[in-house]
Amino acid sequence: MYQVRLHDTATGESATLLPGRGFACAAARLAAPGGLREAVWAPEGFLEEAARPTSGGIPILCPYPGRLASTTIAFEGRSYQLEGVDPLARPIHGFAHDRCWRLLEATPRRAVAEFLLSRDAADRLGRWPADFRLEAVWELTEGRLACQLALTALGRMPAALGLHPYLPLPVAGGAGCRLELPVQQWQPQRDLLPSGPLEPASAGGLTDTLPLEGATLDDVFTGIVADADGQVTASLIEPGGTGWSVRFDPVFTAIVVFTPPSGRAVCIEPYTVLPGAAGFEADRGWRVLETGESLTASMTIQPLPGPAG
Repeated sequence: MYQVRLHDTATGESATLLPGRGFACAAARLAAPGGLREAVWAPEGFLEEAARPTSGGIPILCPYPGRLASTTIAFEGRSYQLEGVDPLARPIHGFAHDRCWRLLEATPRRAVAEFLLSRDAADRLGRWPADFRLEAVWELTEGRLACQLALTALGRMPAALGLHPYLPLPVAGGAGCRLELPVQQWQPQRDLLPSGPLEPASAGGLTDTLPLEGATLDDVFTGIVADADGQVTASLIEPGGTGWSVRFDPVFTAIVVFTPPSGRAVCIEPYTVLPGAAGFEADRGWRVLETGESLTASMTIQPLPGPAG
């Protein structure tokens, strides 16, 4: 599999990117308390051609993250037929994560690539109301791995973005690990689709933190609370106070927490929409872009400072 490697010679930090598979980040090592650590998890064989693109690393999800309720969608009087992909034959994660992107720039610490629906997934062009261009920038900088996204509509269309970072757990099953999530609400689900109105985050098991030990999660949280600097910070806290923070723009209005069956990772997934709805409601985060209009978003992963002293 074709790879692009970012590397900071001063710190030893690195990241591996896959332009041929959705421009996902497949691996990253960042400077953390105690030395370089793996910041991104992927299963064995993830770099093989047959691997499922969303089974590890950090896939990019567009023009919708998560599931849609049906393979038939309607927008402004027209219907579109999508592919049923998940175990219950529903559309999931959009059109860009499993196709080849065009690499535009590659330097030791920065890479830029572009996906154009009509060029890179032409067979899917009629499945969405308009063509679109998605540009992504990955960058290593000062102990952080950053991703910036810009989705530009080439016709009037509904639009959303998501990222799916797999963070490694130090102990299988997450013993002693917990999440801090700056959210106020939880979305009840049935068969991983919305099943009722939003409830307090505590109904989803989140009090001060969300414990991970033995947890099986694919839960949706919203009611995002931004920091004083206007960013949103969600954290994986490991035993002893080490761990990782995922920081992102408040344009991401939902967080999906997913624990893969391996028990070796947890995903803190920022989405610009609440997933699973049957339509494109603005109150669930959907944007309708006019021709030439863009939806932009960014995310950064960095280590927690660890315990004081």
